[in-house]
Amino acid sequence: MRGLPLKVTSLLIDMLKYLPPADNHTPENKEAVKHSNQAIAEIMDADIIVIGAPLYNFGIPSSLKAWVDHIARANVTFKYSEAGAEGLIKDKIVYVAIASGAIYSNGPMQPYDFVAPYLKSLLGFLGMTDLKVFRAEGTAYPGQAEAALQKGIDSIVL
Repeated sequence: MRGLPLKVTSLLIDMLKYLPPADNHTPENKEAVKHSNQAIAEIMDADIIVIGAPLYNFGIPSSLKAWVDHIARANVTFKYSEAGAEGLIKDKIVYVAIASGAIYSNGPMQPYDFVAPYLKSLLGFLGMTDLKVFRAEGTAYPGQAEAALQKGIDSIVL
């Protein structure tokens, strides 16, 4: 691999930019955090949050990861103190609906489920600890799709 050129794109440069505290934001900074502020405001205003999370290649889809990156902001949705990390999004009920072609809740594929553990950990870190996971799984198994979906629906207990 040595000798291969490194191509630095504007996306990479944008990702590496330092974002100063809100009181020092330039117009460009304000534009960059607009979507993040909107996503955080929606969460703060909600009592119940429902997340649809298909299991793609053992993890969450990139669009859900982008949303997570918008809502996880130091000193806005979590903070650090002498006592450690503290989530600032509290008193929320979160329902996560996971859909997958295989069965990941138990059995040989369970170690490959990076969706439920990741979302439980990340959302818990942000303060959202009242979280329930529902699954429609095994939908790719021949002749199982309808039964898998019905089992997922029947598992929903609010």
